[in-house]
Amino acid sequence: MSLLTKTINNKPIMTMENSCKKKILIWMTILIIAIFVYTSLVLRINQETFMDIFSSRWFTVTYQQPHNFSYIHLTNNCSDSVQILVAVCSAPINLLHRNTIRETWGQYARNNSNFKMVFFEGVKHSPNVQDDINEESVKYGDIVQENYIDHYENLSLKSVAYLRWVSSSCRKVKFVLKTDDDMYINLPLLEKTLMNMKRSRFIMGLVFKHVAPIRDSSSKWYTPKSKYPKNEFPEYVSGTAYLISGDIVPELYAESFNEKLFWLEDVYITGMLANRVNATRINSGKFTIYNKQHTGCAYKNMISGHHVTPRNMKIIYQQLQNVTLVCH
Repeated sequence: MSLLTKTINNKPIMTMENSCKKKILIWMTILIIAIFVYTSLVLRINQETFMDIFSSRWFTVTYQQPHNFSYIHLTNNCSDSVQILVAVCSAPINLLHRNTIRETWGQYARNNSNFKMVFFEGVKHSPNVQDDINEESVKYGDIVQENYIDHYENLSLKSVAYLRWVSSSCRKVKFVLKTDDDMYINLPLLEKTLMNMKRSRFIMGLVFKHVAPIRDSSSKWYTPKSKYPKNEFPEYVSGTAYLISGDIVPELYAESFNEKLFWLEDVYITGMLANRVNATRINSGKFTIYNKQHTGCAYKNMISGHHVTPRNMKIIYQQLQNVTLVCH
């Protein structure tokens, strides 16, 4: 009886168990490789995207203070003539967006001594992307890059990065326009709007009030109570595009070391930090995130519009350049 319990067909039971485990492990490995190959070839997901997936909600990549990162690329300091700095937060891989901005609405800043336009970026784990950025920086000289990981949950770090650079390299600037690389900005209208602006210590844009954190875990903007326990965000300005008076930029940067970093950039910069420096928020209907029409007429009286592709940037720009444009 004891012999039967220890052997089956003259083979030790433990040996058979190990053999089964090895087979299961082999098949699991084959299955994982097959899934990876399928998604890579059929769905055409590249390595960077996989890294983004595995560094998102389950594996957070957000840093905490101190956030004084090392510079990889720098542009020249602002000259004394610069009154409006255009700070474009851009993803490292979005070379097409940056080039299109330079060719369209950004031309006004590039050709106007009252303006300076700078692209702010982090880093991606891709040598090819970094090589392209290195060449781009040499060619255009308008990139400020720091060595934090460029990721959606690190957008607040990117905004702290522009506050840092402005505080040290563009201290005399009167206004800072923060925007993203999927926005169209009507810079001539912005300049006209600011021509007689006498106010100080303000942030202007599309103001949101009484916004509750999203507790739905399936949402892109999911904010668990562990990250933000309160039932309502402070009043803040949409991060798609907002204008800061230059006098409070150094103060905002200084307070970023005192206020715990929060992953929603606009809530953090224009809400939490703005409260700490007693900044006034000004709501302006010229800043919009709802503009669905990508035409010159749609942007003629608007400073900003969201979700604009490089192709649509060119369409809007060409139409606005037409002095005979008639809008009804």
